[in-house]
Amino acid sequence: MRVIITMAEGTTEEQRFEFSCPARVLVGRGHDCDIQLPNAFAYSDVSRHHCMFEIDPPHVRVRDLGSRNGTFVNNRNIGQRSRRLPAEFACPAAQAVELGDDDTVRVGLTFFRILLDASGESVDANRELQHCG
Repeated sequence: MRVIITMAEGTTEEQRFEFSCPARVLVGRGHDCDIQLPNAFAYSDVSRHHCMFEIDPPHVRVRDLGSRNGTFVNNRNIGQRSRRLPAEFACPAAQAVELGDDDTVRVGLTFFRILLDASGESVDANRELQHCG
């Protein structure tokens, strides 16, 4: 079983990330993120550490990490910090939300689509982010 996350941003080419074993995937503008979005004005609504995908095929969850503008699952806001609090006083990470096949996660203007694949066949345009031990 694999979890495939596809990422689409406006007019850029779609990217695919495959996971066949457990992984924690940090998403944001920070240099230490596994999926790093550009540190540019167009992405100013994305926090340095915006959200985390917690993957244990076939299960995948997403957790907002106290972002200022929120993380959205199927257009529903699942968490964000109060606009009154600076980042250093952000509330603890929000509750993780279980994702299913074909769910979408939005971070700023970037969309992630979740695919649960039982075929096990790899596709050439994939990028594996973790190494199974």
